[in-house]
Amino acid sequence: MRKIILIAGVAFVFSCNKKDAKKHPHDHPHTMDSEATYKDPNNPLNKLTYASNMDFACNMDVSKYGVSDTLTYKGKLYGFCSTVCKNDFMKKPDEFLEKNQK
Repeated sequence: MRKIILIAGVAFVFSCNKKDAKKHPHDHPHTMDSEATYKDPNNPLNKLTYASNMDFACNMDVSKYGVSDTLTYKGKLYGFCSTVCKNDFMKKPDEFLEKNQK
C-alpha cells in the first residue's frame, strides 16, 4: 500500500512540473516560445534598424520574434510585437526606457 501511495505522490509531483510556454504579458494570442511567432522574413518592418532589439513594453526580443508596429520617439525608431505593446509604451515612454537601460 505504501508503494502505491509513494508512486502516486511521485507521479503527482512530476505532473505538476510541466513547463508552460512563456506567455506574453499583454492580452494577445502569441507566446514568446511559439515557433509560429518567429519573425516573418517578408514583413518589411523586420528589415528596419531599431534603437533596440527589445520591445520595451513586454521585453520580447523583436529581432527573434519580429515587429508588427513601430514608433519613433526622440529621434529613435522602436519596434513592438503588437499595437498593444506600442500603446502601452506610449503612455510612459521615458519610464520604460529608463527601466530597461539599467
